Amino acid sequence: MKCVAYVSRVPIQDRSIRMPTGLSDIITVSSKHNPESQITGIISYREGQYLQVLEGPSAEVDKLMAKIAADPRHEDIWVFLDQNVTERSFKNWGVSVFDFVDQSTFFDTFIENNSALLNSFNEQHTKRIQPFFDIKKSDTVLQKDYKGRSLKLLAWPDLNHESNPQLIIALCVKLTNKPYPFDALISSGEFGPFDQVTKMISGFELSGILDVTDVQPLDEKKVSEKKPNKFYGAIKKFLGMR
Repeated sequence: MKCVAYVSRVPIQDRSIRMPTGLSDIITVSSKHNPESQITGIISYREGQYLQVLEGPSAEVDKLMAKIAADPRHEDIWVFLDQNVTERSFKNWGVSVFDFVDQSTFFDTFIENNSALLNSFNEQHTKRIQPFFDIKKSDTVLQKDYKGRSLKLLAWPDLNHESNPQLIIALCVKLTNKPYPFDALISSGEFGPFDQVTKMISGFELSGILDVTDVQPLDEKKVSEKKPNKFYGAIKKFLGMR
């Protein structure tokens, strides 16, 4: 099964404006054929653009995307997500229509599953997707302060949802055996700059697989003075050694 998400522009019509003249037809066809193909998802129209997320069997999703690419009702298609998934974000749904996609509670799951990708968008991509949902707003939710905290993974994340699985694996190894100080992750530079590490750690916490605790001070081993052994002391006294 795979998930594909894209943004496309509506072709310019008369008077140099973009109107979603084909939206009703898209919905009619989708509601008829997508259940047969076991495709679920969501579609939204805002400011001359469509945003659509499709989930289902890989062959069926690829077939539908090929039709969309050849459909004159879409132009300047930007596929920002195309990956295999193990479960759906939009379960038991047909392709549903929303003005703002974040009106759908199911879209929160989609954002959570793909937060690393969405937060990696450059300024141009962020601006294009901004009419549908506020990446910066979702980003601030993820930004937490882990300074002075220790981190330990309770389980590993689903690597199918990670844009940089090798880096995530290395980070998971670091956090698996015992609580590890967040400050040490930053100072090592092994996992990138502060913001990048914070986003990865936040993703773990949102998934419920991270234990966050206060850093425990290192106990300095005190060198204790050896107390004289009473038995050997008595022997020494008996032998006149003291």
